Amino acid sequence: MNLKTLSFSLGLFMLTALGIVVYIMISSNQGSSTNQFQPIQELETEDTANLYSDFYVPEFELIDRDGNPITHEVLDDEYTVVDFFFTSCPLWCPGMTQSMLRVQRATEGTSLRFMSISIDGDVDTPEAIDQYATNYRCDPQRWSYATGDPEIVRTMVMDGLKFDLGDPSEDEDNGRLINHPTRLILLGPDRTVIGLYRYDDPDEVDRLIADAKKLVG
Repeated sequence: MNLKTLSFSLGLFMLTALGIVVYIMISSNQGSSTNQFQPIQELETEDTANLYSDFYVPEFELIDRDGNPITHEVLDDEYTVVDFFFTSCPLWCPGMTQSMLRVQRATEGTSLRFMSISIDGDVDTPEAIDQYATNYRCDPQRWSYATGDPEIVRTMVMDGLKFDLGDPSEDEDNGRLINHPTRLILLGPDRTVIGLYRYDDPDEVDRLIADAKKLVG
């Protein structure tokens, strides 16, 4: 091997060695960058105990099924399952009420309460909601109904509970439609939301029943 060939081979070896070193350094830095995005520690249990702690039912004054005033005080110091409905609702409300009835039956003998609030106060008179509640055989001792000023309910839904609430519209096939919350809402004694549950998912309704029983004993 002549001197020229030896020098070329030595240079090639050094370039290869340098490439390996650079590769190792880059790989190491990439690994460090990736680790920057890993959680430093798991969140403490109390930090995730209630994902809905910022959602609540604000103070309100409406009218009950007998035409008497009903306020937020009916929810204070109680665990309550709440839904929003309107009596002419052709789609979601009948199913929501049936699921509420299922929870009512499953928690018989407990202190769990229920409240259904009309989002269509211009149409849903106390007489209308009383007939609705009677038709579904809702327990008047545990289940309150409310109707009244739609703006009060709009504030409750949009500002307190952070749900969207659309304006009424007419549909040729489905009749009067209003976009409104379709979740069953479990409230704590301070009117803060504890959980949201899909009325049309039996497993979710089972979870609501189990959660409520833990709270009311």
